[in-house]
Amino acid sequence: MSWFVSNAPLQSSSLRPDPIPWLQETYLAPLEMQLLATILLAVVVLLGFGATSRFQDVARRRSGTQIAEASSVLLLGAIVVVGVYAFSVIWHVTFVLEYTLRTMAIDRWFAAQQLVTGAIILTAYLAIRFVNRSIDKLSQTRAITRHQSEVAYHVSDVAIVALAAAMILTLWGIDLTNIFIGAGAITAIVALTARETLTAMLAGFILLFSRPFHVGDWIEINETTGIVTDVTIFTTKIQTFDDKHVLVPNDEVTNSQLTNYSQNDQLRIAVDVGIDYDDDPEHARSVIVDAVEDLESIKNAPNPQVVGKRFDDSAIVLECRAWIADPTMRRKHDAQTDVMDAIVAAFDREGIEIPYPQRMHGARNDGFRIEERRVRKGAVSSLED
Repeated sequence: MSWFVSNAPLQSSSLRPDPIPWLQETYLAPLEMQLLATILLAVVVLLGFGATSRFQDVARRRSGTQIAEASSVLLLGAIVVVGVYAFSVIWHVTFVLEYTLRTMAIDRWFAAQQLVTGAIILTAYLAIRFVNRSIDKLSQTRAITRHQSEVAYHVSDVAIVALAAAMILTLWGIDLTNIFIGAGAITAIVALTARETLTAMLAGFILLFSRPFHVGDWIEINETTGIVTDVTIFTTKIQTFDDKHVLVPNDEVTNSQLTNYSQNDQLRIAVDVGIDYDDDPEHARSVIVDAVEDLESIKNAPNPQVVGKRFDDSAIVLECRAWIADPTMRRKHDAQTDVMDAIVAAFDREGIEIPYPQRMHGARNDGFRIEERRVRKGAVSSLED
């Protein structure tokens, strides 16, 4: 070992300034002192790690999570570097560090490539953070929905990362033509094998920009009715009123008739009621209007209306139309119940009968007769046989 140190010009004054050789010869020559110094160094390093953890907590409260994490990483790196150098000084092996640094020597072009690559990565990271914060601010002002903000996160992050990757590959002399050709072939294969998935994804972007409904709206798609709980790029999640969770592909949403009951601030409900043919329909209509117009679950404007609907087998059917505010399924059911209870109570007071289905049987005067067939002379009747 002494021959290698004396003959190999690996030790440098940059790693061994003047006080270091004197410190090694005076205090770190005996083995016992080296062991003791190593133990003290380990204790100092552990204390440094603990201090870094406390520093990170303080920095997080004052400056935020990102700055606290970056500062703690830099501090831990400094502790590790100082610890490794101190260990090499204690055991007289600083030439190992010198040798490692010389083997890592790079030329200027390679160093420039590394610096520019690091700058591109840092710029992309800062751009992602800036764009995400801008999207968060738009989401807080309700300019965009939560679903739109999530999709915007992914689209913007992928676009920035793709641009940064293309710049880095070009910087390192990698031809992007073959990559684009391969990506085009892969895209064609995926398009053929996953057409339904791509169609649903395209429909998801259409829903993103058209915004026919939002999370929390009461909608109806084909035979599925419920509240929208989540919208992704591929599916729309609906919670039905019997507590079922239905995933509807977005392409089915865009290709089907969609009813959004939450789009307006009111909803009309209709309750059918039958009256006897002997009752006065005009009087019955006025009784129904007077019964439901003061209900708390019904809006005063527009006013409730009652119209004749049809002549049924056993009754004249009237339709009571009323409107509710901020429509939900619970408010609709409550309003329908209140209207039915009010109509029944009003009809009982006014003596208006709600008839049961009934059928009357009676003989007709213009019926036909079954004439007795004359029995031929000499013939025997079938009844007499």
